[in-house]
Amino acid sequence: MDTCLPSIRPLYAWEIQAAQRVFGNRIAYHRVRIHECVAWPDIIKQVGLKLQGSPPTKEHNAVTLGNHIYFPIRLPSRPLESSDPKQVLFAWLIHELTHVWQYQSMGWRYLVLALQLQLMHGSHAYDYGDEPGLLAQQERGWKFEDFNLEQQGDITRAYYLRLIHNGDVRAWSPYLVRFQERA
Repeated sequence: MDTCLPSIRPLYAWEIQAAQRVFGNRIAYHRVRIHECVAWPDIIKQVGLKLQGSPPTKEHNAVTLGNHIYFPIRLPSRPLESSDPKQVLFAWLIHELTHVWQYQSMGWRYLVLALQLQLMHGSHAYDYGDEPGLLAQQERGWKFEDFNLEQQGDITRAYYLRLIHNGDVRAWSPYLVRFQERA
């Protein structure tokens, strides 16, 4: 039985390499710290659900504060095959790395905006409309920054999952091209 004891670590080299497929070199990866097996992100989620009058859930929650990402679980410690079901955990890390990028781009203002989103919209803050939503907003001339902070995180998460499964990323690519351009 694997006991999940709290720990702090930098990103593994393979995590950086995989994240660069989404973010290029637009994140100062060496500053990122992963906190694993930390209970308080799940506690925050349950308190929030209770305040909203929603039933408790068994879904985990992660929190990103600046360059620090707090997970209630242990992430994979080795590279994963694209078919590995644990890829969803790495995609979760991609979502959280979006918040690191936001912090590194706009400072602590990102946290205020993210908290406002959570309070005003709850789980709906993440809804960007998937592929049809991206295509519709592209027609309107939207850029990545026109989506809210949680939508940005879920856009990068979905893009990564499609990318590793050789899926169609055409609806996502125009928004993420900014990360692939040379800094």
